[in-house]
Amino acid sequence: MNGRKTIVGVCMLCALLISAFAAQSASAITGTTVFTCKEGAGDGGATFAGSHCKTGESSGKYGHYKVAENTSTELRGHAVGSMIIKSTIGGSPVTFTSTSVEGSGSVQNLVDESGEHYVQAETQGIYSGVTINVPKCFVYTDDGTGTPGTQGVIDTEVLTTTSKGQGDAVKFTPKEGEAISKLWILDKNKKGAGGECSCPGTFTLTGSVLGKPDGATFIFKHAEMTEQNTFKLGSGGGGSKAGFEGSIALEAKDPVIEKDTFKPLSVTTVTT
Repeated sequence: MNGRKTIVGVCMLCALLISAFAAQSASAITGTTVFTCKEGAGDGGATFAGSHCKTGESSGKYGHYKVAENTSTELRGHAVGSMIIKSTIGGSPVTFTSTSVEGSGSVQNLVDESGEHYVQAETQGIYSGVTINVPKCFVYTDDGTGTPGTQGVIDTEVLTTTSKGQGDAVKFTPKEGEAISKLWILDKNKKGAGGECSCPGTFTLTGSVLGKPDGATFIFKHAEMTEQNTFKLGSGGGGSKAGFEGSIALEAKDPVIEKDTFKPLSVTTVTT
C-alpha cells in the first residue's frame, strides 16, 4: 500500500512540474512594443541615459512610456548619416548613396491570438541627394508617367512594416505589389540609349528588408540583407541581389500623452 501511495505521489509531482513548465513556457512569449522615450520614470523607471532609450545604457533621466494598444500613432523618421544601397547592373557593382532620408506614416501596438506583442506600421520615404558611382550616370524619380522626374530623388511606395514573427527585427514590405521603389538611371540630359550613361534604363527595387531596432534607431546592415537574399534591383522581372546600409531615427506623437509633440519612438523587444 505504501509503495502504491509513493508511486501516486511521484506521478502527481511530475504532473505538477509539467503543468508549471507548460504554463511558464506559454507565458514566455517574445514580442515587440513601441514606446515614446522622454524624461521621467515612465512605465519601468528612468533607466536610460539618452533621449533615444538605446539598449545597454546606464540609468538616467529618460524612461519608456508605452503607446496604448490598438491606437494609431503618427510617426516620422530621418536618416542618421548616409544611406547606401549596393547591387549589380549587368554584372558590374553599383552603389547608390543618399545624403538625406525623410519618412512618415503611422504605427500601432497590437497583440495576436497567441499573446505575442507586435508592431504594425505603414510608412513611406523620400531619399534625397541620391548619387550613383557609375561615371556620367544620374538617378531620377520614376512616378510611372514614362518621364523621368527630379534628379537625385527616389520615392518609396507605401510600405507595410511589422515585427510579427520576426524575432528582434522588423520587416518592411510593399503594401501592394512587389515594388519598394522605382527609379531612372540616365545621363545629365535625361537621355537613355545613345547618351553618356553606360547603364541607362528604369529599375525597380523589390522584395523586403529587415531592420533591427536599438531604442529609437533602426539599423540596416548590407551583409545581413544580401545573405537573406530578399532585396533585389532589376529592370523588368527578377533582379540582382541588393543590400541596404544605414540607420534611421524614429519619432512619434503619442495621441494620448502628448498628442502635439514628437518624441523619440523606441521599438523594444519584450517578453510576456
